[in-house]
Amino acid sequence: MEKKFIGTEEQLGSFDLFGLRKVDFIRRVSEKTEMFSREEARTYIDGCDYPESVDDLLMAWEIQKRFNHVGLENMTILDAMCGPGRLGRELLNLGAQHVVFHDGDPIMIEHAQRKAAEIIELKQNISTVLSLVDEISLPSDEIDLVVCHNSTHQLSSQGKLGEAMIEFVRLVRPGGFVMVADYQRNTTPEFLEALEERLEETKPEIIPLLIPTFMAAFSKKEWQQVLESTPGVSSFLVTDAEFPKDLTPKMWEKVIKDPVKGHLMDYGPISLRVLAQKKK
Repeated sequence: MEKKFIGTEEQLGSFDLFGLRKVDFIRRVSEKTEMFSREEARTYIDGCDYPESVDDLLMAWEIQKRFNHVGLENMTILDAMCGPGRLGRELLNLGAQHVVFHDGDPIMIEHAQRKAAEIIELKQNISTVLSLVDEISLPSDEIDLVVCHNSTHQLSSQGKLGEAMIEFVRLVRPGGFVMVADYQRNTTPEFLEALEERLEETKPEIIPLLIPTFMAAFSKKEWQQVLESTPGVSSFLVTDAEFPKDLTPKMWEKVIKDPVKGHLMDYGPISLRVLAQKKK
């Protein structure tokens, strides 16, 4: 199949540093697998779970601000498809009292549990569950909030995404929430320009890996289709990501020290937020 050119010279300008206008972002191309090999899991942990990273810190702060009326300390939170578990740890650092770490990879779960155990305080508790995303072995209606950060693009199909959302909604209490943050696939000039800026702040050896991630990400329309057909959802939002407000001075200090400047650029047209509430 011949690839489609997205946009026009007038819309995008003549400079196309990374060849994005030759990439077909209309048709989703899934990644090679939903699961890591043992070697890939260790490589991912080594590359992503480093002390200076603010990626999950910013996401945790965004979650805290959104649910400030409830309070993280009053919520049981499931960090779904958690990978190294960094988001769950950042939520614990911000005051969450009970975080459940879920992943399908035993190396990821072992790492997440070990690192979280190093930071929890007396009244905090953590637990883990190792399972496929559409068969999470937890009781229904017992989680206040399911969060999932930069993982849904790994799912093989829109149908699999729907199965994951059905499972997330099953787990939350009536009136509870599911919040997903991930990259998105888009064709607008704004998306392509933002992605090019992001790639300019990405290590050259990572670029050939990152572009396929955006090709595998789900579009807003695909998310809307999934949520419209997910049983038990009373309302939902699918929006571009917006940079979290009112960062503390210590957070800004960490932002400045993070060597991956692209973490700041992940807010905007290249990323999305999904928020779904379960019927009461």
